[in-house]
Amino acid sequence: MTAAEEVLEELSKLGNPEQAEAVARYMKTSSLEFIGVKIPLIQKTVTKFTKGLSTEQLVTLMEELWKQTIFESRVAAIRVLERYAKRGDIASALDTASRWIDDVDTWGLMDPLGTLCVGTLLLRNRSIEKTLTEWSMSENFWRRRASILPYLHLSKKSVYKDEYTERILHAIRPHISDKEFFVGKAAAWVLRELSKREPETVKAFIDQHRDVMTRLVIREASKKLKW
Repeated sequence: MTAAEEVLEELSKLGNPEQAEAVARYMKTSSLEFIGVKIPLIQKTVTKFTKGLSTEQLVTLMEELWKQTIFESRVAAIRVLERYAKRGDIASALDTASRWIDDVDTWGLMDPLGTLCVGTLLLRNRSIEKTLTEWSMSENFWRRRASILPYLHLSKKSVYKDEYTERILHAIRPHISDKEFFVGKAAAWVLRELSKREPETVKAFIDQHRDVMTRLVIREASKKLKW
């Protein structure tokens, strides 16, 4: 059996029909099959079957997993890409993420793909911001969301540095007036996370841009702030 076949077999064994039904309703996507495996178990499965694999083998595994029109298989593919993003070729990993974005129709795939995978690449090489800027102007709202989520990664406590603040705010500024729910929600999410590190800076940013921000962004971005 190939590594992909082994992962799929393991996921099938872990599947739960009731869980599959619940997750399908929650993800609100009609294009994928659900077998009902919780995220921690998917992660555990990926860890089990990627031990000792070379970067080339990771590429083969993640592409085979992504080909499956099964939600859990694609989550597993993203987790493998996350591993590849940490030590593989940056341009190749970014190209893979970009191709996969065109297949995405649920936040359940977009969020780990944008935050964990592209966020890891951004941390390794700032030059990919040029690509993220291009994504930010896309008509595809999932791609616009993907241009924001890497900055959520930079805002996390375990990753954040003071020098990231202006980069983060600059990146989300074009999206604070975006009326697409999934785009505005992502911008607010980044601001809320950043506010845990830099509350006064985020307050000042909201005050400065309040007139153009959607109510969604203002409400969600302010949740951790004390006014």
